[in-house]
Amino acid sequence: MKFIYIILASILFNVSVFGQNGFVIQGKAAKQFEGSKLYLDYQRDGYSFSDSTVIKQGKFTFKGEVDEPNYARMILDTQGLGKLRTQNTGDRLYFYIGNENYNFNITESLKKVAITKSPLHESFVQYINFIGGDFMDIIDQGNAAFSAVPEDAVDKNEQYAAIKQKFDEKFDKRNDQQLMFAKQNPNSIFAVDALTEVANKRGTKIIETIFLDLNKSLQNSSRGKELAARIYADKNIVIGSMAPNFAQPDQQGKMVQLSDFKGKFVLLDFWASWCSPCRAENPNLKKAYINFKPKGLEVFAISIDDNNGREAWLQAIKDDDLPWIHAADLKGWRNDAAVLYGVRGVPQNYLIDPTGKIVAINLKQENLHKVLAEYIK
Repeated sequence: MKFIYIILASILFNVSVFGQNGFVIQGKAAKQFEGSKLYLDYQRDGYSFSDSTVIKQGKFTFKGEVDEPNYARMILDTQGLGKLRTQNTGDRLYFYIGNENYNFNITESLKKVAITKSPLHESFVQYINFIGGDFMDIIDQGNAAFSAVPEDAVDKNEQYAAIKQKFDEKFDKRNDQQLMFAKQNPNSIFAVDALTEVANKRGTKIIETIFLDLNKSLQNSSRGKELAARIYADKNIVIGSMAPNFAQPDQQGKMVQLSDFKGKFVLLDFWASWCSPCRAENPNLKKAYINFKPKGLEVFAISIDDNNGREAWLQAIKDDDLPWIHAADLKGWRNDAAVLYGVRGVPQNYLIDPTGKIVAINLKQENLHKVLAEYIK
């Protein structure tokens, strides 16, 4: 049966979620949460924003503004452990935030909070119920299932395999529902997110036609443009194609263009300070850089750290002693260059020849040295 929203806000993308200047979250909390700290994370204009408040006399308030509705996270810290220690395993809520008024009522936990007054949130709940649950909630369920397996169980590996299969099937069915949702609801602001999640698992080819049938305002939204760039990149940013030019600010804020390296071999490297595989590969990349720089190799490293991670980015460069050129617009996964190249995981790199043509992709470990030696004599 075709899923039809009864909430007008889910259809009118450009009207109801921008009917006021900014959002206001007014909250009430049960007595046991008195003095607890709340954290709120959301996006605006491609940058990460964070806020915090303390529950006082059973009440709390958040105020802010978003350029368009986006997936937000709220964290409740009841033990004073701090955000870093509670953001992954503590009491968390994932929800959609727009420029609306929200009433929160926390009784048992933040995860089970009652939210009223927000048409956008009502639409989000309908969407989540249709596709089979929120992504992070399912991840939490999977992690709980894995943790429940006794360490000394003789059939531990078999139990792990059964749990993995169960949740793989759950996500696969959820992807089917997301495709159906996007087909049947081309005006819903959640259609782009649905197709993005499907593309993350199944690639962009399966979602391209559906995406092109979406309302133009959705295609031109920030997330719509990101998905369009991924579709383009999957088809066009391949070995043998010309590398698209872009500019990013370096550590001092000076703009550096990819075209500045024309006439040389350049390894365009996407990474992040928080990315363990990136940091583990850095010594190998440095060795290759030292060996091949005298022969004309340059490395142009683009970090997908966000504006809250600027200091971590600069410290990682210093700690790993990385002597090449670094740049970042500090938009996280919405980094303009990463979006242009369809980057959805790091580390990822592209070897570009002196004419600007991509000649190799994702070079790591010994293969990095082998391929560089083939091209740079």
